[in-house]
Amino acid sequence: MRLTTVLTRVRTRLGAEEGFTLIAVMGALVVGTLFTIATLAVANNDQPVSRRDQDTKQAYSAAEAGIADYLAHLNRDNAYWAKCTGVPAPNAVNQAWNGTGGDPRTWRNLRNSASQYTIELLPANGATQCLSASAESTMINAAEGTFRIRSTGRAAAGKRKRSVVATFRRRGFLDYLYFTNYETTDPAWYGLTQNDADVTWASTACPRYYRDGRASQTYAPTGTRCTEIQFAPTDIVAGPLHTNDELLICGSPDFGRNTDDRIEASAPPQGWRGSGNCSGNNPTFIGTWSPSSPILTLPPSGSSLRSVADPAYRLANRTTIVLNGNTMTINGTTYAWPPNGVIYVSNGTCGAGYQPLDPYNDPVGCGDVYVRGNYSQSLTIASEKDVIVNGDITRNGTDALLGLIANNFVRVYHPVQNRGSNNSCNNASGTMNNVRIDAAILSLQHSFTVDNYYCGNPLGDLTVNGVIAQQFRGPVGRGSGNSKVNGYTKRYNYDDRLRFRSPPHFLDPIQSAWRIARQTEQTPPL
Repeated sequence: MRLTTVLTRVRTRLGAEEGFTLIAVMGALVVGTLFTIATLAVANNDQPVSRRDQDTKQAYSAAEAGIADYLAHLNRDNAYWAKCTGVPAPNAVNQAWNGTGGDPRTWRNLRNSASQYTIELLPANGATQCLSASAESTMINAAEGTFRIRSTGRAAAGKRKRSVVATFRRRGFLDYLYFTNYETTDPAWYGLTQNDADVTWASTACPRYYRDGRASQTYAPTGTRCTEIQFAPTDIVAGPLHTNDELLICGSPDFGRNTDDRIEASAPPQGWRGSGNCSGNNPTFIGTWSPSSPILTLPPSGSSLRSVADPAYRLANRTTIVLNGNTMTINGTTYAWPPNGVIYVSNGTCGAGYQPLDPYNDPVGCGDVYVRGNYSQSLTIASEKDVIVNGDITRNGTDALLGLIANNFVRVYHPVQNRGSNNSCNNASGTMNNVRIDAAILSLQHSFTVDNYYCGNPLGDLTVNGVIAQQFRGPVGRGSGNSKVNGYTKRYNYDDRLRFRSPPHFLDPIQSAWRIARQTEQTPPL
């Protein structure tokens, strides 16, 4: 072979690209393989994290399921809590465990899941466990009327746990800015006709619901009828409301601030009716309208609070209390704050009861409590007769709560003079303008009202920051159209803290259902 031929073939082979293409392909395969290995490595590293996250969520869901199960039993049996761990099987209800030693708790599987929950009863008032023989003292927080349970959930693998503590409280008066049993005038006010027989008749005829025929009741000798109280066009209920009766509407008053505020009537749908004296009757339910709601029953008296109060704070006869931050004066003597936050005033030798035309002539032996001032600690003042607010009552920039409870009336002081035959009068010395009350107010047998509300010059605003609960609707003034003629304009605002907390030993309705007041996660779980 000639030399030129050989050189030509060498040049041709050296110029070919087949080998370089193979090298490029092999390089790409190597890089791709490395990426795949890296991806698998990352995925393998993420798998424990994902598993842990999934188990943590399953454990929390199991804990919530335990709370829901306990609440379901409470809804079927109000006294379920009082049985402590002696509840029907199957259950996972245990005494509280402190986390030391082997886990003694009984666990229960969720349906269609291998996740589990266990429930512990958390004792109160210094008790170490729930005792069915003394369940109230060992489980119910004496100051707030609540009890607590802890529900712990764990995932199927058992490696992840989460604990949730739920606080239960009865559905009660503190859930509402405005609670009324009867939407009618208190029978005591029928004495304004100067006819005691009207009061006697009204005391029997009017304490009934509209749906039970109250409107048909008439006192023949005088033509007196049960007086229906309406919500006026400019009224604003800035919070939740409950009436066991039926709402009487004039125009378009506003009820509630948002959908979280329940506006409840125990009357069947529609739960309200329009006033024949008004036009365009159509309430504005900003809150969630709930007719046919269960009735809440007021206790007949607050006498149970007498035994709760410390002996030094069980008082009698007419009493004046001036609050001053962390101390108070009672009948001119300085007192420390009561150790359990309760003051109870009993009747001594008292007369025949409330006289709306002359409210300040009751005997000294009546347990009327005059209250004013400011407070920095939580307190409940209860009276066998009336509580009379004779000055602003304000919270001192703290988280304290005040309860005012009267068997009869909670009243705003309004002295008058020169009373005329037609119940006209003039405001007297001591009359208060623009009164503020920061309190949860409860009138068990009568109303929250203003003395002599029907006469004298207008008095500005009556601001209540808290709760008003009463047997009958209580008048605080009179108006004509949009103008105030006598008394106060209502400015009532709900204290949202009362959804979760309570003044000391504040009274609950009789046989009301339990609800979850608050729910928090405990970390670390037990």
